[in-house]
Amino acid sequence: MKEHQEGAVDKIWRIFSSMKLGLVLLGVIAFFSGVGTLFPQADVDPDKAQAVGKIWQDLGFTHLYSTYWFRLILGFLCINLIVCSIQRFQGIYNRTFKLQPPKNRTNIPKKIQETWKGDSESLRNSVQKVLRSRGFKVIFEENDKQWSYIAIKRRWGNWGSFITHLSFVVLVVGAFIGSSMGFKGFLMAGVGTTVPIHSIQVSHGTVKENFDVLINSAEDRFLANGQRDNWYTDLSILENGKVMARHTISVNHPFTYQGVTFYQSSFINGVHLTADIKGQKVPVILEDRGGNYFQAPGTDLYLVASAITSDPQKPSMLFEVFKGMSENAVQSGQLDFGQTIDIQGAYKLTLDGNSGFTGLQVKQDPGVMVIWLGCALLLLGLILSFYWRSILVTGIFQAEQGNQGEITMGVSTGKVVGGVKEVFDRLVREIRAK
Repeated sequence: MKEHQEGAVDKIWRIFSSMKLGLVLLGVIAFFSGVGTLFPQADVDPDKAQAVGKIWQDLGFTHLYSTYWFRLILGFLCINLIVCSIQRFQGIYNRTFKLQPPKNRTNIPKKIQETWKGDSESLRNSVQKVLRSRGFKVIFEENDKQWSYIAIKRRWGNWGSFITHLSFVVLVVGAFIGSSMGFKGFLMAGVGTTVPIHSIQVSHGTVKENFDVLINSAEDRFLANGQRDNWYTDLSILENGKVMARHTISVNHPFTYQGVTFYQSSFINGVHLTADIKGQKVPVILEDRGGNYFQAPGTDLYLVASAITSDPQKPSMLFEVFKGMSENAVQSGQLDFGQTIDIQGAYKLTLDGNSGFTGLQVKQDPGVMVIWLGCALLLLGLILSFYWRSILVTGIFQAEQGNQGEITMGVSTGKVVGGVKEVFDRLVREIRAK
């Protein structure tokens, strides 16, 4: 029974230590990530995501990166990277800290190798001086008839690929922490609206904070030449009705409060109106293209703005009024700035000016520091792999007659030959010249 269990463990270990499995998993992740760009994601554009066919929603394509099956694939990739790294660790450690000079010529790399004759003592001194002057750490081993050495430069370059693989694991762990312990949501609100943070539309996670967000202003600003400047939202954080913080955000300039970050993601034109209902003034904010509606209290009349001009100098809107569940408007027309009209004898409506509806992505990600750590490790691993490659030079001298003999010298190239061969040729020329 014990042997059977050990065999099963060995089999699983062999599967997850396969580089082919890692490449397949990377291909699968890349494929579904590409598919995810074709489907609107609920945490970015909830309205478009809701319009996608139900079968695709059920399969998770509108919230791809938080589905259990996508996380499972990422988990398998992490296990694959960890197992491969464990297997390679001892070899990398030995190549860095436990270097052994070659015992015979067969241990000298054959791909790039040089052999020449000379005096034992002068060759030994020349090898030692040249290699150390070039920044190599040299280890010698000597017996009666021969001596050998191994020299390494930029030893930490051996760890480049190991650190790169480790960084992907850290990045996935950080993303998992953020998706499981934080939340991601979206809110669309008009100017003057107060939104409780726990009432926003959340694509994943749970909102545990308890404060309100007041939209002071929302603007779609343009430059003097007519080009769009940016979307700006001035918001306040309220706790028990008291303003705790106030900040203006725009695209690429978010704001964070108590670990919750607000990102400017969209903007929709709107208008601010006043409804006079039997002498009572009621503020009304309508979204362009019928994004919302106003129902006067005590009536079954629904008012929508079917089109709004964005010119702040000449605010105007086209409106429609629907009664009950009817699909046909009972009243429609155009309302200009300052104009007052009667709505079916139920109330009067005045256009006060333009107003904005801001779309904000709201996110709490406790794994963000882990992700930054993963990014730093990835950068370090790439630098070590491509710009700090280790160079390993080995050689052996075998006496033939007295102090005379033959030295064989080679260099380990790994996957790169060109630059290493140039370094090796220069070392050989300097050693022979001395």
